[in-house]
Amino acid sequence: MTARAIALATATGIVVGCAGVLLAAGSVGAKPNALPAGNLVKNPGAETPLGGALPSENKAVPAMWQDMPHPDPSRGAGPGIQAVRYGTHQSVLTPALSGAIGGGRSFFAGRYSSEASGAFQLIDVGSAAADIDAGGVKACLSAYLGGAAEGWGENVKARADLQFLGEGDAVRGQFGLATVTAASRRNAPTLLWRASERAVPSGTRMLRVSLTFTGFFASGGFADNVAVALTKGRCIPQLAVRCQRGALVATVTPSDAVRTQRVRFQVRGAKGQKLANDARAPFTARVPMTGLTGRLTVTATLAQAGSGNVVLTKKSRRC
Repeated sequence: MTARAIALATATGIVVGCAGVLLAAGSVGAKPNALPAGNLVKNPGAETPLGGALPSENKAVPAMWQDMPHPDPSRGAGPGIQAVRYGTHQSVLTPALSGAIGGGRSFFAGRYSSEASGAFQLIDVGSAAADIDAGGVKACLSAYLGGAAEGWGENVKARADLQFLGEGDAVRGQFGLATVTAASRRNAPTLLWRASERAVPSGTRMLRVSLTFTGFFASGGFADNVAVALTKGRCIPQLAVRCQRGALVATVTPSDAVRTQRVRFQVRGAKGQKLANDARAPFTARVPMTGLTGRLTVTATLAQAGSGNVVLTKKSRRC
């Protein structure tokens, strides 16, 4: 081999070697598609635009939500949902409730003078296709659901559902939250937190979250803080209570799907109550029994980023 040939071969080897090093470095630095973080629902609390003063106003469908298709395909979209402001009518929800659940200024309601109304939102999860198809990913669905006072919304059923869609919008699975009826809320105008989870089927590329209100005067059905998240961990937060050396110890294990910013604990007896706050996991409060009588009610209010508050409650004996 001539000196020129040797030089050329050496140079070629250097170029190839460098390319290999660059390729390897690129492989090391490359990260697999991560699951999208936090609440994936846009406008989850009907804050945009601000809701109307009364359900009879039929305020426009909240931004980012679409009207459900009409049961009769020839009629296009069916009755949609609307946004209503807290504290605008005695039969509607109060600002105090909004403060407790982090509900903001508005909530969702069914369409006035309609016996069925609903809306949906599509969520693209194609960026997480590799993780989803590999298995082990869970979809977390939660919302506050409820309705108006007796005489207006007592027969209305409020629902939230989630569908898994594949290529061509083929439905690969679905699940929903437990329906909140007037009986379950004792005919009071309020919202109850509901949560559930399911494994995300392989091939899922879109999620379809929907709210529906059915029954005479569907505008008497309400919802707020709709949340959808993906995780490989825990979906639903848990509250545990135990006795330790004469004190009650309350601990919250948060969801892995959304970030918990802080937890406010309240321990209430037949007489007396005590408050505590914790802004760092593990979220724990140690409450001495002095000044508390009777059976205790322990409430933990979790402030969660992007999805309002979650309120967990447990009964406990005195320690």
